[in-house]
Amino acid sequence: MKKKSISTNYIYNLIYQIFIIILPIITTPYLSRVLGAEGIGIYSYTISIITYFTLVGSLGIANLRTKRISKISR
Repeated sequence: MKKKSISTNYIYNLIYQIFIIILPIITTPYLSRVLGAEGIGIYSYTISIITYFTLVGSLGIANLRTKRISKISR
């Protein structure tokens, strides 16, 4: 049963990795045509702001996780 599970997981992972590679190749030209240059600029600016908030949030979560683990292991 484990062999089947490992091979099934491998196939699913392979399909997922191929999907990750092919999806941007398909969607990028379409979004560029639909949004235009100004729309892509607005999108990029918005994503950069969101990335800063995500970075700050993930740093806070990492510190909180370390505190909780050290408190439990005392």
